[in-house]
Amino acid sequence: MQYREDLGYKYPERSDQHMIDVKHLRDTNFDENYLYYDKRPWTKFKRGVLWVLLNTVGFLVATIRHGLRIHNRKILKKHKELFKNGAITICNHVFMWDYLCVLKAIRPKMQRLIAWKTNFEGPNGPLIKWVGGIPVPTDNFRAMSKFKKAIDQVLEDGEWLHVFPEGSMWFYYPDIRPLKPAVFKFAVNHNKPIIPMAISFRKRKGIMRLFSKNPLADLHIGEPLIPDLTLEKNEAINKLHKEAYKVMQELVGIKEGDPTYNEDQNIDNYKKTM
Repeated sequence: MQYREDLGYKYPERSDQHMIDVKHLRDTNFDENYLYYDKRPWTKFKRGVLWVLLNTVGFLVATIRHGLRIHNRKILKKHKELFKNGAITICNHVFMWDYLCVLKAIRPKMQRLIAWKTNFEGPNGPLIKWVGGIPVPTDNFRAMSKFKKAIDQVLEDGEWLHVFPEGSMWFYYPDIRPLKPAVFKFAVNHNKPIIPMAISFRKRKGIMRLFSKNPLADLHIGEPLIPDLTLEKNEAINKLHKEAYKVMQELVGIKEGDPTYNEDQNIDNYKKTM
């Protein structure tokens, strides 16, 4: 049964609205001249160093801090031939370090990450970039075109890509919010499998209650979803979108008929459940 607890967090009105304030430390011009897909040797070196640190320290700290349990990693091995030319991972966005949990789940793979541009101007900006972060530009058509070309190139190069399709992070929110369609367009355009993941929670017990009020985390990996290229493009996108949303809800223990089960992907219609 799905674990739910009101932890006192105040969630925004729109499901894609951010609930954190990032301390602004630097100004970055995310325009058409920004290097969204950075493959320079020095950047590759820094990414390599960071990957070693994550494997020796970062993943261990994240696991202890969140009591992380990863379920069904065998799915990744089972379908390794399907993923040899790249894949797209998706997950609900529910705490600050959840991407580290995703990276631990898919290790030894590294991947690129579509991320909120504001995070690149905050304290963790360099780390987000080195871990493969690609900022989403806003209010600039030419910059958005450059961004989309960068994502196209990532997928054409056979790299893995991660997207948090809910569009924002909500602390320990137990339900799956509506998913934005862009990731499913990328999957259909490049015929890449989507690996659905979802994080559910369990109650802290015993000595673990001394360290935090927040629940512990379980990351679930689902069977890959394949674009149906026999359909017209928009139909294929909508089908993949619907399948992913249903699977992610099931991964956290929400099934059809449950009070918080949702089928409506319209963000404007979504009603908070906590």
